[in-house]
Amino acid sequence: MRSGLSADAALEDLRRRLVRYAVKLVWNRADAEEIVQEAFKIAASKQQRVTDASFGPWMFRTTGNLCMNLRRKHKSESLSDWVDPPHGQTPFEAASAVERIETLRSCIAALPNQQRIALTLRWIEQFDYKDVAIVMDLSESAVRAHVHQARRQLAIAMRRLDDA
Repeated sequence: MRSGLSADAALEDLRRRLVRYAVKLVWNRADAEEIVQEAFKIAASKQQRVTDASFGPWMFRTTGNLCMNLRRKHKSESLSDWVDPPHGQTPFEAASAVERIETLRSCIAALPNQQRIALTLRWIEQFDYKDVAIVMDLSESAVRAHVHQARRQLAIAMRRLDDA
């Protein structure tokens, strides 16, 4: 947990971070909220202690696993419903931006689970490689390899789409 915060504030901060992470994996806020709630229920049933240093990484790993389970069952919702166009953009420019984000999202969704989780934690959630390794229960070098492979595959996929 982050230092300088009360236990309740630190737990709420962790919950918010977990929801943000889950949204980026399942692309549905309601599902993300339910997944995080389920992760906390599992933690309670397994008697995980909030004060343990391993609690945060355990929660991220559990949340990620629950997200991957849900992704196998459901389709994600469209981004166009909750992406606001920046001021000064024409409707065409805004639609193009949403389309590009949708394309990137679909390319990320096509990545193998380990690469998708590593990429999301490292790039989007801004975790250090060491922290991603703890969450994923892998070595730092394995995490670096997953992130590198994911970035390479995304670059190739996006280049292919730009050429089309």
